Amino acid sequence: MKFIRKIVFFLLLLFFFSSLTKNLFDYKSKVSFYQSYLRDYENEKKKNITLKTQLLKKSDFNEVEKTIRNKLNLLKEDEVAIILPQPTPTPIIITPTPLPNWQRWKQVFF
Repeated sequence: MKFIRKIVFFLLLLFFFSSLTKNLFDYKSKVSFYQSYLRDYENEKKKNITLKTQLLKKSDFNEVEKTIRNKLNLLKEDEVAIILPQPTPTPIIITPTPLPNWQRWKQVFF
């Protein structure tokens, strides 16, 4: 009778231990899923905030007028446009270094 009790107790203990390990692994996977989901949520939340600020900036009347004026090169009344020419780069002439005198004399005679 004691032997049967020990076997049943051991089987019950083995069942509890296997159930516990399975639950721990499930918990670990669910925590990692939650962390990734939370990270994605925070990224999307930041993206949403930036998009909302861009929307507010784009819908402002002054910004719309500035964008239109810059893209179409338009002026308001009583405004004067100053157009500056692009500076042209000055060409640099590279002069080779002259040969020493003894080499020039050598070339003349030989």
